[in-house]
Amino acid sequence: MSAYTYEIELEPQYRDLDPNGHVNQAVYSSYCEQARAKYWEDVIGQRHDRAELALVKLELEYSAEILLGETVTVRQRIGELGESSIPIEYELSTDGETAATGSVVLLSYDREAREPAPIPQEWRDAIVEYEGHDAE
Repeated sequence: MSAYTYEIELEPQYRDLDPNGHVNQAVYSSYCEQARAKYWEDVIGQRHDRAELALVKLELEYSAEILLGETVTVRQRIGELGESSIPIEYELSTDGETAATGSVVLLSYDREAREPAPIPQEWRDAIVEYEGHDAE
């Protein structure tokens, strides 16, 4: 797969910590969510919470702790789009060291019908243009 195409930087907050003094494992997925929401706003031009999407898969593999006071870089890239599925890969790092890698699969979702829906063409076009690869 191609290089990561989008990134944001975050500063861990005290509330992100667990009793061991490092960022709690569940917060890593929140960091990915923040990157995804910012991508959606910047690339798709829509607030992520208003997009009809459902998260159907989440995987994270942890390789280093993240501490208070460190800057976290979250990188992401979108893979090959399906009819309704949007796969996204992530890398979280601090000071150039990978802290975690992971992936999610989003589903374009019809909230009223409560079922998958085709990815809207305007989303597909924006993703393909930004990611620089064919989505089909």
